[in-house]
Amino acid sequence: MDLRAPFTGVLYLPDKEFLNPNSPVMLADGQVIAGVGWHTWTQRFEVYDPSGGLIAECRPIGFFRKRYTVRTPDGRTVVDVLPGGWRPVNGATITLGSGRPLSVHWKSVWSDRRFEFSTDQGLVARINPTTGVFSFRPDSYAFELIQPVLSPLEAIGLAQALRMVVRSQRQARNSASA
Repeated sequence: MDLRAPFTGVLYLPDKEFLNPNSPVMLADGQVIAGVGWHTWTQRFEVYDPSGGLIAECRPIGFFRKRYTVRTPDGRTVVDVLPGGWRPVNGATITLGSGRPLSVHWKSVWSDRRFEFSTDQGLVARINPTTGVFSFRPDSYAFELIQPVLSPLEAIGLAQALRMVVRSQRQARNSASA
């Protein structure tokens, strides 16, 4: 499978397990097409091909308003996510490596785990959770690519960047309530 070619279908992105910094990315039939490695302390992630070769990474930049740019090892942008100031998800600016913009809509009142993505052509993709809110792996996602706009690599990078945005929001809420 070419991870850089436009794709339609569903990608399953399980959340990382406790003490295991890696998680697979699978197709509906269970075939592993990529892997994600998390670095909790440095707040970054890497995307690997099935053989373990590095194909992209994200190192957030910025102090107050972090920018999440996923890049290939040679520096090309895969996807860039700049959270909105007051509305981090719905106000986010998302740009694919081709320069094409995506808009994101947070679709859940009760949780921060459902998203829809659109272009000027309409709805192109959506993310839905595959586990319950109070599970040990709450950010396990099914990423449905409806139109051939995103590649699997762009979708993986986008999902991981949004996980980081959502987790940082959760941490901010938890810090404010403490």
